[in-house]
Amino acid sequence: MWALMEVFAIIRDFHFAGGAVLWTIAANSLITWTLVSERILYYRFGLPQEINRVTRAWFARDDRYSWYAQHIRQRLVAQISLRAHFSLPVIKCLVTLCPLLGLLGTVTGMIEIFDVMNAFGMNNTRSMASGIAKATIPTMAGMGSAIVGLPAYRMLLRYYEIQVQTINDQLSLSTRGAKA
Repeated sequence: MWALMEVFAIIRDFHFAGGAVLWTIAANSLITWTLVSERILYYRFGLPQEINRVTRAWFARDDRYSWYAQHIRQRLVAQISLRAHFSLPVIKCLVTLCPLLGLLGTVTGMIEIFDVMNAFGMNNTRSMASGIAKATIPTMAGMGSAIVGLPAYRMLLRYYEIQVQTINDQLSLSTRGAKA
């Protein structure tokens, strides 16, 4: 129990050293990873059910060769694509926002350093060190969050593209194969 409390104390001290911007980066990262986890769970459990539903709906049709049938196939693929792509733009935006928030932390930390230098000159190094921590820690956290979040986003995007192409090919091949 004491070890857990010590871990929380270290995290709390780290966040206070980084300033308010670090809390914003932490909230941004939490939202990002919540959405990434949701997409992973959807791709693992929800998307296969959607693909099966669409495949059954397509093969239940008697007419799969007319112009109208091809538009219905396109609509079915578009429905899957829309659901599978649901939160990917938001994840991309949040990952892109991480380094910008880190830069905001750098600016606010530098402003604090300049305020200390204005008030006390170069003699108060302890207060300047606090400003330096508030300038560097958010930058590091923002870049770290982006470095970890970008591969996760790219993996999800690639999986989305593969699944949409697969269902599109599956329904297209069934149309071409039966017509020949």
